[in-house]
Amino acid sequence: MSRSYDPRMHAYDDQSRHAGVLYVLMIVIAVCFGGFLWQLYSAPEVPRITAQARPYKIEPPPAPPASETEMALRETTPMPAAESSPAEVEAPVVELNPQPDTPAMPHFSSNGRYVAQLAALQSEAAIDASWRRFVSRAPALFAGASMDVQRADLGPRGVYHRVRAGYFASSDDATLFCERIRQMGQDCIVAAR
Repeated sequence: MSRSYDPRMHAYDDQSRHAGVLYVLMIVIAVCFGGFLWQLYSAPEVPRITAQARPYKIEPPPAPPASETEMALRETTPMPAAESSPAEVEAPVVELNPQPDTPAMPHFSSNGRYVAQLAALQSEAAIDASWRRFVSRAPALFAGASMDVQRADLGPRGVYHRVRAGYFASSDDATLFCERIRQMGQDCIVAAR
């Protein structure tokens, strides 16, 4: 057997040496990524700052400059001695988010001329369920309302039953009622009966 140099035999050694380096490099990258994830998820909990439950408060703007006569009166009038330190004196507070006034409720009439149409249903059996759903969503709004159903034959489109709330003496009351209904995400149409 001859011991001569065979390039085919050494080519395999070079490939296996490079493959080993690639495997080691992949293992190092996987360990670094795992360490990053470990660090990311094992970090201590960051303290959270909670907002106050009451409305935010700010100091009122400074008063406008006083007239010359008021300044003269202040200079001549002796100021009483303050018994408390400035830190103990509470500054007036102005609320940034005052609660809005509740909107006016519409007035129902026993035999008014206007109604508010809430739905148009093809099924006569669905009328009562629809009315109960409306009343349950806003019981205060429907407190004095009466259900009014009008049958409308639309020819080839079919027969519809218009579910309406009423009765209102003026169109303004019916419009106010419809605005409140629209705030709930429901369609509403003012109609004369």
